[in-house]
Amino acid sequence: MIHLDDICKSFGNEDVLRSLNLHVKKGEMFVLLGASGCGKTTALSIIAGLEKEDSGDVYVDGTLMNGLPAEKREIGFVFQNNALFPHLNVHENVEFGLKARRMDNRGKVKRALEIVGLDGFDNKNPMKLSGGEQQRVALARTLVTEPRCILMDEPLSNLDAIVRERLRYEMKRIQKEIGITSIFVTHDQTEAMMLGDRIAVMNKGSIEESGTPEKIFYKPDKEFVARFIGMKNIFNGKIVSLDENEGVMNITTENFDLTAVFMPLDEGTHVKACIRPEEIILMKSNQKMSARNEIMGKIVSIFPNGVLMRIVVDVCGSSFSVDITRLAEHNMELKIGNDVVLTFKACSVHLIS
Repeated sequence: MIHLDDICKSFGNEDVLRSLNLHVKKGEMFVLLGASGCGKTTALSIIAGLEKEDSGDVYVDGTLMNGLPAEKREIGFVFQNNALFPHLNVHENVEFGLKARRMDNRGKVKRALEIVGLDGFDNKNPMKLSGGEQQRVALARTLVTEPRCILMDEPLSNLDAIVRERLRYEMKRIQKEIGITSIFVTHDQTEAMMLGDRIAVMNKGSIEESGTPEKIFYKPDKEFVARFIGMKNIFNGKIVSLDENEGVMNITTENFDLTAVFMPLDEGTHVKACIRPEEIILMKSNQKMSARNEIMGKIVSIFPNGVLMRIVVDVCGSSFSVDITRLAEHNMELKIGNDVVLTFKACSVHLIS
């Protein structure tokens, strides 16, 4: 549906996009995930025709878009700041795109407002609506022109957490209901996980890796992606033995040993062993639990990490990060200097070779 072939773009001496290649399937919600400045918004602008690529090709539905002005591409764009007109009511804001393209209304505004859950809001002043309602108006204004695809540039980033979470579900529902191909740009990993059928992680103007949310978040191929999506525990290791019958293999690192699920790799292969902080169970040293991996350590730091608590544990000079609930941290009466046991399954160890 949307295909970018070796797109390059520079502003002055700064290379913003470097041979960017991308393929978005028809009807999917595709998320571009990356830090500020990685080129996400520039990529959207080039697809929409708001910026011109220096080289490379843009295709939509098999049609070459290069040189075609934005108004003729039939692509919808939802901006971060929603860009509503304060002197027009909700109906007039949504109808604006139809008038600009000299398209018939024929109940399209009413239908668009119904889709986004704003039926009956026609005569309201958009500036008096909540942030979430304003963003729904902006989405309706984009949908009403029946575009071939929709591009969304961090449309939820200015909303408070509760509204943002609710709108994520709504936008996913709407996208699936109408089956429109969409590209959603965000720096928020939770947002990407919730919304994306597939996710592409961008870095310095190109795509590091793309795949399903499960693939990107739990089995990434690259260390950069693993670190970006929150695999705080990454250790250099070497495979020392394999047991295909048991379905496991043993890995040694500088300071401890690990057991991982069997992979068809050779003994002696150097790997990166990755464990997500929430996959680790932390226990007091006098507790016992049967697990493939049990590692002794000492707490060196305790601090809030969003709704969770991050416990940093020293294991013979290596640092493990563990996320537990605040209630668990309180009930366990954890303190810096406590001896603890870290336990986790073999399947919680992801290897990058």
